[in-house]
Amino acid sequence: MTFRLYDVDTGGTALCSDTNSVTVTNGLFNSEVWGNCQDDITGQQLYLSIQVGSDAEMAPRQPIYAVPYAWSLRPGANIIGAITSGPVVHIENSATTGRGLRVYATDTTSVNYGVVGASTSPNGYGGFFYNNAAGIGLWGYSNATAKPAIFGCVNTDSASCDAGTNPAGVKGTSNAGDGVMGFSSDINFRGVYATNTGAGIAIAAASNSVDATNHTRPTLYLLQSNSAGDFVVGVGSYYGTRYWRVDRTGKGFFNGDVQASGADFAEQIAVKGDEAIYEPGDVMVISPDVDRVVELSTEAYSTAVIGVYSTKPALLAGAPDTDDPLKGIPVAVVGIVSCKVSAENGPIQRGDLLVTASKSGYAMRAGANPPQGTVLGKAMQALESGTGTILILVTLQ
Repeated sequence: MTFRLYDVDTGGTALCSDTNSVTVTNGLFNSEVWGNCQDDITGQQLYLSIQVGSDAEMAPRQPIYAVPYAWSLRPGANIIGAITSGPVVHIENSATTGRGLRVYATDTTSVNYGVVGASTSPNGYGGFFYNNAAGIGLWGYSNATAKPAIFGCVNTDSASCDAGTNPAGVKGTSNAGDGVMGFSSDINFRGVYATNTGAGIAIAAASNSVDATNHTRPTLYLLQSNSAGDFVVGVGSYYGTRYWRVDRTGKGFFNGDVQASGADFAEQIAVKGDEAIYEPGDVMVISPDVDRVVELSTEAYSTAVIGVYSTKPALLAGAPDTDDPLKGIPVAVVGIVSCKVSAENGPIQRGDLLVTASKSGYAMRAGANPPQGTVLGKAMQALESGTGTILILVTLQ
């Protein structure tokens, strides 16, 4: 008998054939199909034809079902299909413990892969893992020192990826959990490590979320559970010179300058009466009636002068991070700020000392020898007559 394998049920050309002497008893027989056919059982749909002696092939050809395909799982096997819905291969472990698939690569002498996923479609995936039961879609583990558990690479030069010289290209997407999660229990290594050796960005984060109440959905959210630890540290090299850091208490340390677009230092201070009656540029004095409260200046040469209602302080103190509206106003006590002024004591020239005016909320030229404790600051712009707003340097004396 001659046994032939086809990939079509009628017509076509045989993929292989095997001729054997077969013993038939009462119409029953068995035979091993071997010969050249072992290389053609690769997982595709096959059909078996049988020819007895010189007779024509028997019809119809018989489709080959599951059992012979176990041979396709030999080393070097290919499983090929054109399934429009569902997987070509489905492996499932329904036990409460265990694995659906476990693959080892045991060669330690060269670059070796346990699993290789490949795609030739620009819209496809080399590997796709998902978990629709609130579990982990893909878990990576490595017990090697300084080697990643999961390594992704995007490079037209595959050799660079194989050598690990261009690590990049891991993307995680989730609509009900973390897109990418990294974990390490080694004090000397990182849960997530990112680097860019081509003068580009190492980490980029983007978000359009907002949580104005609890502030738990920012673009970057840092959690430091150790009260003695730091939220962030800036260095020039690993464990090298430290240039800045922010510790767990929220205190910042900077070796260089702190640069801001504002021009004054202000204190957030409660005001007497309705806040709506106050305007930026108002000259403020300490209230004689209530502790840590300010009000508009109302007399010339007041020794209770404290500063100016600031429009945009570079640094605002006394203003805790709270979800409730801040009470009071920012009062500039040092620095350059816009201030309401009056020429009631003569034209104001640049460099003139300023004191409170009789006009409520205004400053005026101090003149010669102002009383101790009445000077608000120095004029940085001139005012020839009337009233207006000029830049002054607040420097209380």
